[in-house]
Amino acid sequence: MSSSRSFVAAAVLLSLPLTLASCFGEGSIKQGTGSPPDDGGTTCAAKNDNDAVRLALAPACEGCHVNGNKPIFASLAAFESGLVYNEKYVKRGDPANSLLVQMLKGNAPGSYPQMPPGQPYDDLVASGRVTMTIAQVEDWIRDLPEPTEQLDVPSPAEFRVRRLSAEEMVVSLMDQLGLTLEDFVSTSTPDWRDRAYVVNWNKFFVWPGDWAPGISGEYVSDLRAIERYEGLGGGNSLTYRKKDAVFGPSAGQTLVQMSQAWCGRAVDKTNNAAVLRYVTLADNSTKSPDLVKKNLRNLYLRMLGQSPSDAELTALFEQVYLPLEKQSTRLAWVGVCAALVRHPLWITY
Repeated sequence: MSSSRSFVAAAVLLSLPLTLASCFGEGSIKQGTGSPPDDGGTTCAAKNDNDAVRLALAPACEGCHVNGNKPIFASLAAFESGLVYNEKYVKRGDPANSLLVQMLKGNAPGSYPQMPPGQPYDDLVASGRVTMTIAQVEDWIRDLPEPTEQLDVPSPAEFRVRRLSAEEMVVSLMDQLGLTLEDFVSTSTPDWRDRAYVVNWNKFFVWPGDWAPGISGEYVSDLRAIERYEGLGGGNSLTYRKKDAVFGPSAGQTLVQMSQAWCGRAVDKTNNAAVLRYVTLADNSTKSPDLVKKNLRNLYLRMLGQSPSDAELTALFEQVYLPLEKQSTRLAWVGVCAALVRHPLWITY
């Protein structure tokens, strides 16, 4: 072990004010023992240098990455196999070209230039929320040893994937498609902001019953908006309806219709780069094949949070885009967008 790497690990361990969740995980169980901590839950020991880094970064990262499709902070095994020795994120000996460092600095390529989102990592260090600096992360990557011959495989129990709730579907899709509430409500009169919103017909508006007519009276003329929300699995306290955590036929049917309608709204919206960032409806696979594929790749990344492989991009282009383009480029982009909304990676967290 090099002296610089030992110094980084020692510095991290000596300056690690961790939360209870970071040290012991769900249920306040000491990691690796299956028993409650015997020290009151105030300290925890790293198993190796990589674990020290995991624990140091956890207060900033585990909120999003201890569950879901990428639970890389759920355990040391998940951290090492999913991040430390995954060249997509960490290139041993080359911190400058490691995506992890780029995301911490806020200059990573793609749709997620900064992690964690919302606040620069250096600000988290300055506030004391995390104690490991970016320079220390770079030192760790620079001296990172080769992995053992056989990395531990994370337990299947660590991958706690669930379907998105109705609220998450509505809010996420509206944001990803560049839509706002005003794309679904009437704004035709000068004083519309001072009146009850009138939902425009044929736009497949989806809204919680708790917020719709019955409490505020804000949204009128399309009571099916509530039925659609409940079809997605949303609850309604007014009718004592519980949330449905199962993705059944009703949710699937509603999401199919919702994805087609909302993607159409996004494609038709003037100057909306959320779906058509690199192309216009005048571009097609004959005139601008490279731009079409570039936009497909960007939309895949935006909707699913990861870049497509060459095979995935080819399948999306040949099996979804091209057949629909024969009718119109508008229909092609609506179809691609709707197909991504119904992808398992979009539906689950």
